[in-house]
Amino acid sequence: MGKWIHLLSWLLIWPTLFANDPDLRADLVQRRQSVMEKMGNRGMLILFSADVRPYSGDVSYEFRQENNLFYLTGNRHPETTLVLMPQNSSRREILFLPDRDPRRELWDGKIASPEEVADTSGIQTVWSSSEFDSFLDSVLYGRPYRSQSSQFDDFFADLQKGVADVYLLMEPKPGLTGEVSEEFRFANRLRERFTGIQIKDASQIFQQLRVIKSPYEIKQLQEAIDITIEAQLEVMKILHPGLWEYEVEALIEYVFKKRNSFDWAFPSIVASGPNATTLHYQKSQRQIQDGELLLMDIGAEYNYYAADITRTIPVNGTFTPEQAAIYQLVLNAQMESIALVKPGVPILTVHQKATEVLKEGLFRLGLITDPSTNQYRVFFLHGVGHFIGLAVHDVRSGDHLRTNMVLTIEPGIYVREDSEERLIAQGVSEKELDKIRPALRKFMNIGVRIEDDILVTEDGYQVLSQTAPREIREIERLMRENGKR
Repeated sequence: MGKWIHLLSWLLIWPTLFANDPDLRADLVQRRQSVMEKMGNRGMLILFSADVRPYSGDVSYEFRQENNLFYLTGNRHPETTLVLMPQNSSRREILFLPDRDPRRELWDGKIASPEEVADTSGIQTVWSSSEFDSFLDSVLYGRPYRSQSSQFDDFFADLQKGVADVYLLMEPKPGLTGEVSEEFRFANRLRERFTGIQIKDASQIFQQLRVIKSPYEIKQLQEAIDITIEAQLEVMKILHPGLWEYEVEALIEYVFKKRNSFDWAFPSIVASGPNATTLHYQKSQRQIQDGELLLMDIGAEYNYYAADITRTIPVNGTFTPEQAAIYQLVLNAQMESIALVKPGVPILTVHQKATEVLKEGLFRLGLITDPSTNQYRVFFLHGVGHFIGLAVHDVRSGDHLRTNMVLTIEPGIYVREDSEERLIAQGVSEKELDKIRPALRKFMNIGVRIEDDILVTEDGYQVLSQTAPREIREIERLMRENGKR
C-alpha cells in the first residue's frame, strides 16, 4: 500500500501546481511549436514519462517527471505520454494520462481531469493512457481513430514511402552493456514491425531549445537561487566550532522546504576541513573544528529549476592568512572569468581565463614550479562551470555563449593529503618536490570553491546569485555581526 499511497499523492497535488499561470501556459505552447518547427513540421514525436522508482519494498522514491516531457507539458504526473504530429491539420498535440479512478480519489483526493490538464498545458486533446497502443496502431496501419478518417494520412503516406520520422529521446546511449531504456526498447519494436519508420533522436532538439531560457524560466531559476542564498546566509548566522556537518545540512534543507522548494537539485555538499578537498563529499558525518573552512555546495530546486551556489567560509568567522591566500586566488579567478561573459564569447575562453589565473597564483604560492605545465591539475580538478536549468548539469548546445543562457562559474583549489603523490604522477621531479613541500605543508587540507549562477545578457552578464557574500571582508563582517568571534 505504501507504494500506491506515495504514487497517488502526486495525483492529488498535480492539478494545483501551476493553476492559473498564464506565463507558463504561453511558454509551453511556444516550446511545443518550436519543437515541431525543429522537426521540419513532419513526423511524430513521442515522449514517455519517467518511471516510478522503487526505494525499498513497496515504498518508492518521490516521483520526478522526465525533464523534456515536463518542458513541453508542465505535467508532473507518472504514466504520461506526449505525442506531437505537426503534419496534422488538428490534433497536432495529444497527451495521454491515466483515467480518473474513484478508488484512487478515495485515498488521495481529486485527480486532474482532462479539462484541467488542457487548461494548464494548452494541449486540447487529452486522452486516456489506455488508448495509446490502439491510437498508435491506427496511425501506423492507416486506419481512422476516433472518427478521424483523414487526420493522420500525411504521416501514413510517409510511412508507405519509407520516410516516416519518429522522434524519441535516444540519449544517453546504453552501449553494449548498459541498461536499455524504454525508448530504445520501443524503437526496436517499431523497427521490427514497420519498415518505413526512421527513428530519429530528439535529444538534439531539446538541447538546442532548452539551453536558451525564457523570461519565465529565468524567474523560476531566480527563485531557486534566492532560496539557496537564504540557506547559505542562515548557516553563516549559526556556524560555530563543534557543530556537525549533518546539522548544517539539516538547516540548509529545512530552508529549502520552508520556501516551498521541491527538494535539493542535487545532494548537498557540506564539507569541513579536509573534507572540503573531496569534490563531491556527501557523508556529512564529521564534527566541524575551530580554525577550519566549511565548503557548502548546495542548490534548491524550484518548479523543477535548479540553483547551484558554493560558498567557502571560516568556521570561527575569520580566515587564517593561508586560507585567505587560497580563497583570494580562487575569487580572483572567478571574477576575471565572469568579466568575460557576453554573447559570442567561446565557452572555452571562460575556462581558460580561470586556468590562467589559477596557474599564476599557484606558482606564486609555491604549490607548483612551472605554470606552463599541467602541475596545476593536481589542485584545480574540474571545469570552471556548467549550464543550469531543468537539471543542475543542464543541456549544452554550441561552443559560444548566447543571450539568456544561464551557467555557473566555479573555480576551486584543493590541497589534498595525496597531493604529493599526484604531483609525482604528473612527472614532477624530486628536486621540484623539494621546492613544493613547504607550501604543501602550509596549505594542507585547505579546499576552496566559489560558485555563482550567471545569466548571459544582451551585452554582458548578470550575477543572479550576487546577494550571496563572497568577498573576504564581507563574509567576515557578516559572521562577526552574528557573534561568531
